[in-house]
Amino acid sequence: MNRLFPLPLFSFLRLAIKNGGISAQKLNNTIPWILKTIVFEPIRWFELTLFNRKIRRHKLEKDPLFILGFYRSGTSYLHECFTQDDRFGYHNNFQMVLPEIMLSTEKIFLPVLEFISRLFNLKDSVHRVPLSFRFPGEEDATMTTYLDPMGAQWGYFFPKMMEEQFQKFVLFENLTDSEFCAWKESFSYLIKKISIANNNKQLVLKSPPNTARIKILLSLYPKAKFIFIHRNPYQVYASNKRFWEVVQKVFALQGTKGVNVNDIILETYSKMMLRYLNEKDSVPAGQLTELAYDHFVQNPVECLRNAYHELNLGHFSYCEEKMGTFTGSQKQFVQLKHTLPEEERSRVYEKLNPIFQHWNYPEI
Repeated sequence: MNRLFPLPLFSFLRLAIKNGGISAQKLNNTIPWILKTIVFEPIRWFELTLFNRKIRRHKLEKDPLFILGFYRSGTSYLHECFTQDDRFGYHNNFQMVLPEIMLSTEKIFLPVLEFISRLFNLKDSVHRVPLSFRFPGEEDATMTTYLDPMGAQWGYFFPKMMEEQFQKFVLFENLTDSEFCAWKESFSYLIKKISIANNNKQLVLKSPPNTARIKILLSLYPKAKFIFIHRNPYQVYASNKRFWEVVQKVFALQGTKGVNVNDIILETYSKMMLRYLNEKDSVPAGQLTELAYDHFVQNPVECLRNAYHELNLGHFSYCEEKMGTFTGSQKQFVQLKHTLPEEERSRVYEKLNPIFQHWNYPEI
C-alpha cells in the first residue's frame, strides 16, 4: 500500500468478502496474511514516512529489460540466468513477499529468513528447488502481496475472480480510465521502489502478464527491451495444471468449486499469446528478441550470447563465465514428464492452434 490508509488488514478483508470469501479448508493459508498486515504495520508506516517522497521522485537511469512468456514457459530459469550478471538489478522474493517494508528491512530480515530456510530445509513448491528469498520474484505477484486490489494475480488466490482480474489488469479491457491510471501509477511506483533497492541499476524483470502489455510498457518505458521465450503448448498447459494444484494447496484462499481450471489455463494462455502476437511488431528494432525453450535449455550460453548481441546489453564476455557455471549447475535438474489423455490433447491443440502454427510445434 502506497499510503497509510486504508489499513492493509482492512483492504485484505474487504477484498476477500467482495470475491466470495475465504474457503473453510483454506483458513490456514490466511495466517501469513493476517500476521503480515498486523505485525509489520508499524514498519510500513515508518517506511512510507522515510521513503515515499524519494520513491515518487525517483527516475530510472535505464529502462528495464522485461522477460516475457506465459507461466511455465521457462521465464524463471531465464530470469535466473540474467541475475548472474551483476550489472543488472532484479526483484527478489523478499521484496515480493514484503514489498511494503523492503527498503527499510531487507538488509536485516533477508539474511535471517535465508538462515531459517536452510536450517529447516524449506522448499519452493512451485519451482521444486530449495527456498531462497534471493530468488527472482515477479512484480505482478508483488502488487498482490502489496494488497493492491488491481494485482493481476489475485485470481490465483480467489479463483472466482480470475476471469475478471485477467480481463481488467492483464488485457486492460472493461476497466475505467481512473482504474487504468491508478494501475499505471501503482506499477510505476513499485518499479521505482525496486530500482532504489537495486541502487538504480538497469532492472531485469519477469512477470508473465507483461507478455500482454507491450504497448503499455512502451508508453511507460520507451527504451525498454524485451526477451520472449516460448515452449511447446502441451508442456505449458500440463505444467500449468500442476502449478494450479500447488497454488491451491499452499497459497490459495478459496477453492476451485464451480471453476474450471483447465478452461482458465487455455483461455488465459490463448489470449495472452494472441495479444503478444498482435503487439510485438510495435516494439522498435533492436528492443525485442525471441527464443525457444528447448533450444535455450540445450544451449543456454549460446542463446544468452545471441540475446545480449541482439538487444545490445553490453559485452557478454563480462558475465559469460558466470553464466556458464550457473547453467552447468542446472543440468542436474530433473524436468517433470507431463502426459495428457488424447481427448485433452485434442482440446489443447484446437484451442491453441494459432500458437502451434506460429512457432511450428507439432500436433502430436
